[in-house]
Amino acid sequence: MVFQAAPKSKLQPIPAKQVEDAVNAPEQLFLAWVPFQRRAVTMQSYFGYDLRHISLSFKQKFLRPFEYVIKAWQSLWLMLVKRPAIIWVQMPPAPLLYLVFAYKLLLNRRVKLVADCHNATFRAPWINFPAVVALLNRCDAVIVHNHTVALQARELGISPSHTQVLLDRVQPLNHGEGFAEVAQRLELNTPWFLIPCSFNADEPIAEILEAARQAPDLTFVLTGNPARAKGRHDLGQAPANVKFPGFLPEGQFNELVYNATAVVGLTKLDGIQLSVANEALGCDRPMVLANTSLLQQLFPKGAVYVDPMDAEDLVAGCRQAQAESDRLATEVIALKAERADQWFASAAPIRQTLFAKSSL
Repeated sequence: MVFQAAPKSKLQPIPAKQVEDAVNAPEQLFLAWVPFQRRAVTMQSYFGYDLRHISLSFKQKFLRPFEYVIKAWQSLWLMLVKRPAIIWVQMPPAPLLYLVFAYKLLLNRRVKLVADCHNATFRAPWINFPAVVALLNRCDAVIVHNHTVALQARELGISPSHTQVLLDRVQPLNHGEGFAEVAQRLELNTPWFLIPCSFNADEPIAEILEAARQAPDLTFVLTGNPARAKGRHDLGQAPANVKFPGFLPEGQFNELVYNATAVVGLTKLDGIQLSVANEALGCDRPMVLANTSLLQQLFPKGAVYVDPMDAEDLVAGCRQAQAESDRLATEVIALKAERADQWFASAAPIRQTLFAKSSL
């Protein structure tokens, strides 16, 4: 029953031409029922909320209801102690949305609620939970990650009047210690490609393993908890040039991003905005991305696009990224600057709306 608090970042100086000063932000609480999510971390210094990752997780699915009960109690305690003027919730899961509305109805009707909706919010099973659409429509803001997801939300009945598009913020990752140790443990002596995974069903893990078999001179590092692959992906036949370091401490993971030959982001689904691509931008690293329409729209520079269902195409893309790394890195730096301007332009009106008359 441990919850972790991300250190509350000091508000960073931002050019006056882009945004207003945020030092007088109202008291805010951001609840995320996950061990870590970089999107929430990168927005923290701008919006000024207190970010809490509540990370309890049971391996056995039959214990999941008890996990939610414990997380709900921890979240309720935080809300009662802090009495924030604004509560942000990372969606999914749907039970967190139920909890904050119960708090608002019973204990603090003046609190503003913000739902920061990841792609899975608008897919089964979460969108099928009772009253989810109705509750989202009663939030003070529903924030989605890109225009494709905004269209999906509207088709499901989410009101466009308070649905805001805010792309993931691109920021340099904090340097950490431990890369040499991890590199030695993983034997990263050949060109190697970082593939952060959650081992969800939309990730082409079988194709990645086949690409590794076709290119024994390349190394593929799949971070994330491989236990999540059970029932979805077969990792038992992975060749020796595929490495599974597990879920790494943030500092070690960041160093892998900074030192990779290229960062690979693959999904079978369009409409998925991969956080790994933003992490690569933050570290000025070339990218190999799935050739979905959304990813090509969001990352028009600095990337080689591949068919995520074609292992041979993935190998070719990795080899191209290696050969053209200098050009791609230069494009990444240019794209990072463009995205920063776009992000501030989108974030400023959201903050202005939320902060208006928010103090209790």
